[in-house]
Amino acid sequence: MIVVAGVKLHIPATHILIYTSFFPLKRGRGLTGLKNLGNTCYMNSIIQCLSNTPQLTEYCITDKYKNYISRSNKTKGHIVEEVAALIKVLWNGNYKCVASKDLRYVMGQYQQIFRGIEQQDSHEFLTILMDWLHSDLQTLHVPEKPRDNITPSEKAWLEFTKAKESLILHLFYGQIKSTVKCVDCNKESATYECFSNLSLELPSNANVCYLSQCMDMYFSGERIHGWNCPNCKTKRDAVKKLDISKLPPVLVIHMKRFYADTDAVGNSYKKKQNYVRFPLENLDMTPYIAKSESRSVTPKTYQLYGVSNHYGSMESGHYTAFCKSGNYGRWFKFDDQVVSPLDTSNVVSSAAYILFYTWLPPIQITENNNAN
Repeated sequence: MIVVAGVKLHIPATHILIYTSFFPLKRGRGLTGLKNLGNTCYMNSIIQCLSNTPQLTEYCITDKYKNYISRSNKTKGHIVEEVAALIKVLWNGNYKCVASKDLRYVMGQYQQIFRGIEQQDSHEFLTILMDWLHSDLQTLHVPEKPRDNITPSEKAWLEFTKAKESLILHLFYGQIKSTVKCVDCNKESATYECFSNLSLELPSNANVCYLSQCMDMYFSGERIHGWNCPNCKTKRDAVKKLDISKLPPVLVIHMKRFYADTDAVGNSYKKKQNYVRFPLENLDMTPYIAKSESRSVTPKTYQLYGVSNHYGSMESGHYTAFCKSGNYGRWFKFDDQVVSPLDTSNVVSSAAYILFYTWLPPIQITENNNAN
């Protein structure tokens, strides 16, 4: 058992147990499609990936989220209520497909770009949705350690959360350490920034690449010029290096496929079509952990359970989701209202846009929607 944001998550004793042994559930639970309401495939893709995050789904369908709703924020708890209502319908096993009209309407009230029928970016939708869900579920937490007895990483984390925590924060949010080191005197300066997903550049000169190459590019460091060194008291060349100071249980990785076309007139974007090979199992994040955090007992090896795919171009494209069902222990393709089995060999494709990894083992999702 693990306690996240005050919620007890029941976890099996081993990660190896077969998923199906934990889910004597109705046929079709979690395999309900989402209707396309006019270019809403970007939203459908993300919702299906989140719906296949067992800890979040269990939190929603058992109504545990109701104990943590915050009404004092911008969205007043309305976003999490609509997400939870939709996830419940996706998991009741009664429908082949449903429409997410209410969620779309509510999100449009707080963000204009989600009101119309224009195609939007699933990564932008996910990032905004994560922020809103965290804000909707914030509860006050009193830090156990005095502020004068914590590490710089912990201090930055508290400043980001403002001592308000949520299940979303503890599942999806991590922290990056950015170190700038003077090449002359070796003086270092470190800052910390929280993230709900990692955005990785793709190699521009490789049609086929590996996720590890994208990771290496992101964390390898870069030389910068004109850094005001606090020790030298003048501008110096320096090396800027990123490391992970806090890994989240659910690691979301975004591949930056879209980029501005500098040769075109106006705001025009192109898409990188790189075929990125990524592991379905045993993604090891150890090489990218800050030295000060390398001895942490937190697991550093992840398993893939969801992919948000983008097909086509920026102007004309389509989103789908590939998700590993906790019910059946196998992969399915979610293409708007159509849900179909997917062979494991087809999970990795050139359409992969956002990857969902977790180190959390499967949990049993109960059917009692009124449990607290």
